Amino acid sequence: MTIDPLQPGLERSFETERWARLIRDCDDIETLRQTALSLLEQVTQMKVASTWMASRASESENAKLEILAKLIKERSERPQQEGEL
Repeated sequence: MTIDPLQPGLERSFETERWARLIRDCDDIETLRQTALSLLEQVTQMKVASTWMASRASESENAKLEILAKLIKERSERPQQEGEL
């Protein structure tokens, strides 16, 4: 069984439902405004965190590739050096 990373988990579904009910049931424009601003802040924080994590993952992958390239280069040079002896 695989987990789809784009499908919200149970906790996230409950939170989404709670926000949806609050918005649907609210008659006060100021409460709706504050709710919208709160949700906007959360989305912004999640986007920043997502960008940061993607950047770190990319840096990590690049570092691994550099190490691999160095090992390949060293191994390809080693038979040439042994042949010269």
